[in-house]
Amino acid sequence: MNDLVLKAGVARIEITPPVGFRMQGAMRRIEPSVGIESPLLATALVLGDENSKVVIFDCDLIGFDLPLAREIRQTVGKRVGTPPSHVIVGCTHTHNGPCTSRGNLGGVHDVAGKPEEIAALDAYISNLVGQLAGLASVADSRRQPARVGGGRGEAAVAVNREELDTDGRIRVGRNPAGITDHSVEVFRIDDLNGRPIAVITNYAAHPVVMGYHTYLLSADYPGVVRRLVESATGATCLFLTGAAGNQAALSFLQSDWGEQERMGGQIAGAAVRAFFEIETRPHEVIRECDASLSNIALYHKEFRQGPTHQAFKVASRAVSVPLQPLPSLAQAETNAAEANATLKKLNQDKAPTIKTAPASLVKRWAEGVLQKVKAGMKQETLSFEIVGVRIDNCLLVAMPGEPFVEIGLGVKRRASALHTIFGGYCNGVLAYWPSAETVAKGGMAVEASVKTYNISAPPVSETVDIIVDNFSQLLSELEV
Repeated sequence: MNDLVLKAGVARIEITPPVGFRMQGAMRRIEPSVGIESPLLATALVLGDENSKVVIFDCDLIGFDLPLAREIRQTVGKRVGTPPSHVIVGCTHTHNGPCTSRGNLGGVHDVAGKPEEIAALDAYISNLVGQLAGLASVADSRRQPARVGGGRGEAAVAVNREELDTDGRIRVGRNPAGITDHSVEVFRIDDLNGRPIAVITNYAAHPVVMGYHTYLLSADYPGVVRRLVESATGATCLFLTGAAGNQAALSFLQSDWGEQERMGGQIAGAAVRAFFEIETRPHEVIRECDASLSNIALYHKEFRQGPTHQAFKVASRAVSVPLQPLPSLAQAETNAAEANATLKKLNQDKAPTIKTAPASLVKRWAEGVLQKVKAGMKQETLSFEIVGVRIDNCLLVAMPGEPFVEIGLGVKRRASALHTIFGGYCNGVLAYWPSAETVAKGGMAVEASVKTYNISAPPVSETVDIIVDNFSQLLSELEV
């Protein structure tokens, strides 16, 4: 029998930047924020026994560039005494938060950033690293014996957003016939008496209910989910955005804040129901017969002592995904010349930033590709780490970037765990990871995003298979 004791602790801080910080994720909107709709939060959950310890973060941010994510994981791991590979830094991917991914996504480091704006953001990020390390330390100090149980609900909020228009182009819209994942996965973490400590829930839809014309800092629908789940359950709630690369909420890029409540409310309702269906305490259901005026069969739970867990395993794996071949030198020179000419014309015409900011990103991208081609590069590869944590029949797997839902579903099909949470946007953002169909047909995820993420070319058509196959190897290490 396993005589190790699983322990869990949770802590939270607010990480809302000052009003006036620019928000990241919409190139049409580079003006400063003007207020706060909801506070941005960071929550840390520490789980571990005498052999291993993991730290799981939920941050109301669009994501971290890979060097920053690496710095956070190293700093946190050193603070709480666990390897950096055992630290999962999840971001909800709200587009109504500060620019925490430097060098991509059109942040202040990339386009139209004033020196004082860049300095303020750098100070915020530097402080944030220390804040997250301190938060993990507090959560670690609060650890107490715990058990984990899993459950699942459904919410028909997500819709595939790869819409095929009448002109044959892929637009970001609604594709009701496209693949989705409506599951609301729930892990309940209780003390040994069944009192809630924390809950992790998860959904695969872009947290971009609010859109281009909103200038309030906001956690978007994940903040609504957390607020409602915590109100109903008394557990501190962590939200991990799933494989949402090609998934939108039915209400997408809205200006009515009520839509945020409607989307988050439906997901929260499913999570709450699943939460209360979970019993973490070891027990048997006992049937007893009695009689009043009627014969009655009575059923009750008889609780027993038992170990906190049978299996606790953590594993990580390096993954490399090739991008498509770079263009010829002649084509790269043409692309750069056209990008420069376009931006020059817009500036001459005194076009608004809604036009010049995207054009600036295209210019940067085209010139960068040209430099790589001139240096002799033929094809680029993106490398990153995937992580998995198994506690009995509950499995949490996570990866950086914006995975299409086909990846999340593919991993769930290959996992033998009863309950699986798939987290995207964890430990960094660096690219979309699209399906073969999108690679073939085009669209934002393989066209515009190449410029915003500043990568030389879209990923290859085999991307989903490459990533899912690597997760299969990870599952083998976790024995699940």
